[in-house]
Amino acid sequence: MPAHDRRRLPAGDLEALLDVTSALAAPFDLMTMLGEVVSAAKQVLRAERGSVWLHEPATDELVLRVATGIAPVRVRSGSGLVGACARERRIINVPDCYADPRFDPGIDRASGYRTRCMLTLPLVDHKDVLVGVMQVLNKRGGAFDADDERLATALAAQCAVALQRVRMTEAVIEGEKMRQALEMARVVQMSTLPSAMPRVPGYDVCGTFRPAELTGGDTYDVALIEQGLLVVLGDATGHGIAPALSVTQMHAMLRMAFRLGASLDEAYLQVNNRLAETLAEDRFITAFIGLLDPASHRLAFHSGGQGPIFHFRAAARVFDRHKPTSFPLGAMPLASARAPVEIAFAPGDVLVLLSDGFYEQAGPDGGQFGEARVEALIREHHELPAAELLAELEAALRAFANGAPQEDDMTAVLVKRAPAPASLSRHFSRSFDSIAAMVAFTADAFERLGIDTAYLATVDFVVEELFTNMVKYATGSASAVELEVRAIPGGVEAVLTDRGVEPFDVTRAPEADVHAPLERRRPGGLGLHLIRRMVDALEYRYDGETRESRTTFRKTGAGRVDTPVGAGTGEADAGH
Repeated sequence: MPAHDRRRLPAGDLEALLDVTSALAAPFDLMTMLGEVVSAAKQVLRAERGSVWLHEPATDELVLRVATGIAPVRVRSGSGLVGACARERRIINVPDCYADPRFDPGIDRASGYRTRCMLTLPLVDHKDVLVGVMQVLNKRGGAFDADDERLATALAAQCAVALQRVRMTEAVIEGEKMRQALEMARVVQMSTLPSAMPRVPGYDVCGTFRPAELTGGDTYDVALIEQGLLVVLGDATGHGIAPALSVTQMHAMLRMAFRLGASLDEAYLQVNNRLAETLAEDRFITAFIGLLDPASHRLAFHSGGQGPIFHFRAAARVFDRHKPTSFPLGAMPLASARAPVEIAFAPGDVLVLLSDGFYEQAGPDGGQFGEARVEALIREHHELPAAELLAELEAALRAFANGAPQEDDMTAVLVKRAPAPASLSRHFSRSFDSIAAMVAFTADAFERLGIDTAYLATVDFVVEELFTNMVKYATGSASAVELEVRAIPGGVEAVLTDRGVEPFDVTRAPEADVHAPLERRRPGGLGLHLIRRMVDALEYRYDGETRESRTTFRKTGAGRVDTPVGAGTGEADAGH
């Protein structure tokens, strides 16, 4: 459904959904946690009742563990609507339950309650394993619609996260050792990280997370969502299981807010305020939260205490360093968010996000890796793919540490725009009608190659003059003329290649006498006279065997470099 056709979620309902993700941080009372999921579902979907069924693989049964007003029940997987949902693993929206043969009225008869309509959703964990089913009953004022299905799907995702925590906590209750509990917590935390990097045309992204212990207080996210490419890096105070729960909570809140259509500002503000309510006074999270528009190559971001943020500009080989834009997330409630910072990505540019574990890694002598080493390494290896660039950074870090222990979590996210191609070329038919297409091509080439547009007018004039001479005088050839544009240090180089023609060396064409009286001037030659003074260098090459001519000119900011008359290897044709 298009975003503009969707029902906008009221602020109170979004708060209720974020409350569910807040509850995921609680280390106990898991049944209450699931009850909050059902309570939020009833509020947001305007429903009378809700329930959660857990799947027991050993017996292949669904067990009603949480419900409002209904006693515990067991059903075989595949039985009734709940069983059909579990078997088919898809949402089932039934507007009239008694008209659907899959509906089992037995529970209604036992409870004295009449079910009119129902949404049934599968709960699937991060390994695509069925863990349960959620049902929401009797929408007030009618039946559930497509908007309700979208909201219920978001709730179901949160419920699945809660069930993952059920497994971890139940294992602890059953007497597993703390090491085993931490191993399970690590699995849960790692499952929230991207399993693979999204493919974004024109961009190369990578990320890594290396906790100092089994679990850590860092997290990251790189995902294509409706609003663009979401880029997140978070670092909670401390490391271990408590900070891990904090960043997992933030991670789930952000995904929920964006899934429900929140803007960058709305998501940042809502998540900050919810964390301010739920985190302990001495706890907070530094976090970079950004959205990249791959079409406009612009990234907008908020940074709650997370810095430094490095933007490497490849063309100038310099770094733009951005500081945090606000206090750490959860440090205090905010009434409004400042305008986000925007970064424009040029070809080859790299966004470098590192948690402080990188910068503060100590060597054997106690010195820190620091920011200067990071900048030097990025500048030296920026042409590598993002994953290889990150590998070089990690290798340099290990060499610097030289066996010194990792004291803090290390998390990194690199976002790199693909570098511009070395050159672009196109063939044009030998006709004056091609001139407009050539002008359009040079403009496109300048943009894609990252060439300064201050040179565009000169290039267009020179190309048009040279091409016009080819069309006028090389009448014995029907081949197309090739125009190649390439970026060079400080400017641009262009090459026109003509095939199947006689030589005509523009560098040896007679100079126009612009100072002679009008009655003594010979027609023609003024265009070549001008271009030889507008460009830095003009060269001509002719291959007699292939009858191919190549005219090359360069324009830079360094000033004109005169090419001596007769420097070309072809012979001048004075009649042209």
